Amino acid sequence: DDFSSPKLGLHWQWNHNPVDNAWSLTERPGFLRLKTNRVVENLYLAPNTLTQRMEGPTCSGSIVMDLTKMKDGDCAGLAAFNGDSGVLTIKKNGKKLTLEMSEQKVQLEERSKAVTNVDEKVIETIDLTKLVNAKAPKVWLRLDGDFQPRHGDAANFYYSLDGEQWTQIGTKNYRMIFDYRRFFMGSKFAIFNYATKKAGGFVDVDSFTYSVAEK
Repeated sequence: DDFSSPKLGLHWQWNHNPVDNAWSLTERPGFLRLKTNRVVENLYLAPNTLTQRMEGPTCSGSIVMDLTKMKDGDCAGLAAFNGDSGVLTIKKNGKKLTLEMSEQKVQLEERSKAVTNVDEKVIETIDLTKLVNAKAPKVWLRLDGDFQPRHGDAANFYYSLDGEQWTQIGTKNYRMIFDYRRFFMGSKFAIFNYATKKAGGFVDVDSFTYSVAEK
């Protein structure tokens, strides 16, 4: 998806009811713009998380993200998303940019399904500050899913500074949980951007590239 259409394709699903004035396909034609519109504590409370189903036996999804307009405290990235998630997060702290791979697990109140806690374990952190163009920072993120029976629903995570050479980061063969009790059955690709300090920043996603193995 190169986001050249003024409407999202039906293969996309919002994780929450979308805040319509906080995303756009037309403000910068050819890009998906995800704006922060309120301050939240974590990914599970973030509005406008855009998801797409993952397929077996193997699949791969990657994005390229323009980070120029991120604000201090903003978190943006790509996740294998469910109640248990493997997450690639680009964080803006002052003038510093970092990339984290983390494992996150949400706990919900049984009746209301409100988020009560998120356990987050950071596996690996990369300082991107001196690796990207300070005036026009851009990063590629990729997630590979393997649903073959002998591999146990595994996800692997990568980043790139040019879209050609990829470096693996964080947990190898992260175990995705087939869980219907908290959110939905099976993990999804999830593109996100949320603010932890002040709303008003945004990221521009240039494309989502998807491939799936022959069945």
